Amino acid sequence: MIKNGTQHIASLRDGRQVYLDGKAVGDVTAHPAFRNSIRSYASLYDYQAHPENVEKMTFVSPDRAIA
Repeated sequence: MIKNGTQHIASLRDGRQVYLDGKAVGDVTAHPAFRNSIRSYASLYDYQAHPENVEKMTFVSPDRAIA
């Protein structure tokens, strides 16, 4: 399954602990120090999730056996 941007952002809200200058950040997806880069990554996930881009942006791992 290919992850989209919304799923990527949701995956970052998993209770992880992130600190910046010794202070807990809380929700990294909303914090000013991280939110723009997270949105940039999310847009890449959205691009790759479009059916016309799947072959350009993804591959099947050679370690994964195809039955």
